[in-house]
Amino acid sequence: MPVDSETTDQSEVLRVETLSRRRLPVNFDQSHLKLFSHELEKRIPETRFLALPDVRVSYEGILFSGGHMLPESFAFPANMKLWRRRSLLKFFASNYLLKRTRVLEKDVLWITDDWSDGYFHWLTDVLSRLYVMRERLNEFLLLLPGDYEKRDFVTSSLRCFGINPSFTKPDEVILCRKLFMPTHTAPSGHYNHEIIRGVRALLLEALGYSAEQGGSERVYLSRGKARMRKIANEDGVINLLAELGFKVIYAEELSFEQQVELFSKTRYLVSNHGAGLTNMLFMPEGAALLELRHQTDATNNCYFTLASAIGLNYFYQTCPPENDNQDPHSANLIVDLDALKLNLALLLKA
Repeated sequence: MPVDSETTDQSEVLRVETLSRRRLPVNFDQSHLKLFSHELEKRIPETRFLALPDVRVSYEGILFSGGHMLPESFAFPANMKLWRRRSLLKFFASNYLLKRTRVLEKDVLWITDDWSDGYFHWLTDVLSRLYVMRERLNEFLLLLPGDYEKRDFVTSSLRCFGINPSFTKPDEVILCRKLFMPTHTAPSGHYNHEIIRGVRALLLEALGYSAEQGGSERVYLSRGKARMRKIANEDGVINLLAELGFKVIYAEELSFEQQVELFSKTRYLVSNHGAGLTNMLFMPEGAALLELRHQTDATNNCYFTLASAIGLNYFYQTCPPENDNQDPHSANLIVDLDALKLNLALLLKA
């Protein structure tokens, strides 16, 4: 769960607490109940608006004040503990002694943490925080870590909100006289349904598409060019999918706008767990996806919960790892092709 500020009792409530209820997968097997049972209902905490005075911001996006790192810099408390053990002295020496300070008198809006630079976390966690501020954006200067400027999905999605952000620079520390921050709209991997649907509609509309427009594309999203979590027998998977009219796509070869366009027209999607599956956010309501999952993974349910939140039909297939000593986060998977054939038949009826 994202770190909450110690000042939340003095802050404004932007969204009240809600309860998220999820549908079981369409092809649910009772023997897999332990993978999903703990995710069928989730309390989504309220979202608050924090006002923090005299906050310094490092190039990497770490917030600190009075010689202390602020917990709002981190997605989880454990991340902050790792920073403290690894580089605390070096961090403060660099940011207090070796870099110049630039003062911002304008009210600053901050919406990121140390996990925000990935495609999934940016689209679901960060843009949800931006969405709840969308009607007040002209009151603030949006400040982002400098490295984010290189990411097409960051700059392109911000244009959909009509924002030109400011970025930190490697040779300076920014002192914000007043820094404002919406807390997370939900723990990462969970969603306030109204907000995530709002993010989806805003991005689609800004780029000329709609969640209701329908689609016919059949897409297999390959992780064949990724470092890990590949399909070990992908040639067999691709041959089977090709017989059913699926085309192979590598998300890293497409710009953000190209991904939105493609997936807004996609009726059926197949992929194993990875950031590219976040593009399900742009699929038409009522479309269907099949996630190839590690057979023991009961933790990484963010796409199961997202499908339920935005009205998609979620199918799954459990797969053994290529090597027994690999954990679900890194393991390559072996797909049972006979089971895949049966699951695809169910998927294409949705």
